[in-house]
Amino acid sequence: MYFEDLYRHNSDPWGYDSHWYEARKRQICLALLTRPRYPKVLEVGCSNGHLSIHLAQRAEQLLCIDVSECAVQLASERLQKFEHVVVENRKIPEDYSIQKFDLILISEMAYYLSANELHQFIEKLKHSLNDDGEILCCHWRHEIQDFELNAEQVHQSFQQHFPFHHYLSLNDPDFMIDLWTANTSSLAQQEKLR
Repeated sequence: MYFEDLYRHNSDPWGYDSHWYEARKRQICLALLTRPRYPKVLEVGCSNGHLSIHLAQRAEQLLCIDVSECAVQLASERLQKFEHVVVENRKIPEDYSIQKFDLILISEMAYYLSANELHQFIEKLKHSLNDDGEILCCHWRHEIQDFELNAEQVHQSFQQHFPFHHYLSLNDPDFMIDLWTANTSSLAQQEKLR
């Protein structure tokens, strides 16, 4: 399998823990979230747990999932000190069971799906947010060889089919981020700042 081969030769195949690019992108994603803490969080495509360890500090419950058994083992080791974190080996969309979350973070994994799989995943995500929930998606903008989709297509599909409020977009030359919220009010409106 593609991902198992990657992790077999390198525990950090994308350099998540060594590149400033990755650290910066991680901090931007975390900064764009509208709440300091979330009761129930899902991270789809957790890889070796590089982002998960930060999410764990902002979640009361965190479920991290990845298609790679090697990645799940690496993430589990990294997150073992957190009793409120569960790491599971699941394939999207077929192993995605609909539950309600306050935050779903989808980072750099949806373009590995086929168009049909992405559609199935979106249909499940539509039923996966609590009333104040949000979904953050971040994807690498450059070409992904040997796969059907790219970042633009993935984010356009989310935008077209999500029933949620599109809260913001960030377009870096190398990656794109979109945030959707179940609540249509801005953060300032929710906190009655004006």
